[in-house]
Amino acid sequence: MTTAASSPRSSAAHRSEISAAFAFVCACADPLAPPKPGDRCLCPEGDLDGDAIAAIAHRHQLVPLVVETLRRCNRPIPATLAARHDPLAPLRSAREAIRLRTLLMAEGIEPLFLKGSTLAVLAYGAIDRRQFSDIDLLVDPADARRAATVLETAGYRIPGGAHEDLSERVARALPLAKDLEIRHPGNRQIVELHWRMTDTPHERPARDAVQWVELAPGAAVATLATEALFAYVCNHGAAHLWARLRWLADVAALLAREPDGGDQLWHAAVARRQTRAAASAILLARRYFDTPPPPAFRAPVSLRLMLLVALSRRTIEAGGGTAELARSRWRGWAEMTGKLLVASSAGDLRGWIMRLLFSASDEDGADRPRFWFVLYPLRRIPRLLRRRRARRLNGMRGTRG
Repeated sequence: MTTAASSPRSSAAHRSEISAAFAFVCACADPLAPPKPGDRCLCPEGDLDGDAIAAIAHRHQLVPLVVETLRRCNRPIPATLAARHDPLAPLRSAREAIRLRTLLMAEGIEPLFLKGSTLAVLAYGAIDRRQFSDIDLLVDPADARRAATVLETAGYRIPGGAHEDLSERVARALPLAKDLEIRHPGNRQIVELHWRMTDTPHERPARDAVQWVELAPGAAVATLATEALFAYVCNHGAAHLWARLRWLADVAALLAREPDGGDQLWHAAVARRQTRAAASAILLARRYFDTPPPPAFRAPVSLRLMLLVALSRRTIEAGGGTAELARSRWRGWAEMTGKLLVASSAGDLRGWIMRLLFSASDEDGADRPRFWFVLYPLRRIPRLLRRRRARRLNGMRGTRG
């Protein structure tokens, strides 16, 4: 059952509920009507808190768009914001993506690049307009171990000083996780090696919907076709309770570039069983950026969608937009809640249960016992509860201090 989407909420109505700094950061990410000189969101000199703007923009990874807006409006860039703006970082990541593709292709492995520089080009028209710090590579599960070997030869290691063979770590992680994060100690580049896009054990192959994006003259890399990319961004953001406005800005930018207002993207997301994830993205993009919903959009009447939107709003606006979910005591539980609310099939639920009971990050490298699949959850669940209790006690001590 669905209901017609209401008209977009006016900026004044929503921004009366949040700080001027948060409203300004949101306005900077509006793809259709970003601030111009003389706009009301540009308060008189001194009324905008530069430090608050910097903290919110950094927290939600919208620094390039905020800096771009301030320059366009001839406003000074706060020192705290300038210190967090590295305009060359996206270009370095794009160059590294090209290098890694060349190395992988030499071994017969064709990677897909998720988000990052390819999404920046498709959604914003330029690599340096989107803030990102990692490279997301997707390879076929059958190629994951060989890809790990290539990346290890290229200088990448497991964070934390572990000297474990990457191929062996991937072999153990394959049934438990969808990706593995590694880092280059020299250039500090982070790479997430994916063999699945979601936690669903047997997800739909991605290579039936691919497009090529040129990151440099004569250097193109493969990524998801726009419809598949939109569905993936919606799933990823909703599964994390839209903890970063950057993901919603990606959605708004993709919708704004569609000649039909986003109808095809919405229908494609529904066909890919991402209805709740895409609906939450459209509703929240309308709330924060005044992004018009696709003409054919009808918000599903769903308790899970209502909970997803409500929890996402609390996550986004926590601490006035500066509170980092990853540093809160709810970090793991919030993500698990988001994934459960987004789940739309039996396969999704199986993946959610696997994620709850098993964690590749808890692997200690030791040989598994014969019945590890039964015994492991008996160790993991008490461990999760102990971590939760320890974080709560630490928070109480910090409050008392």
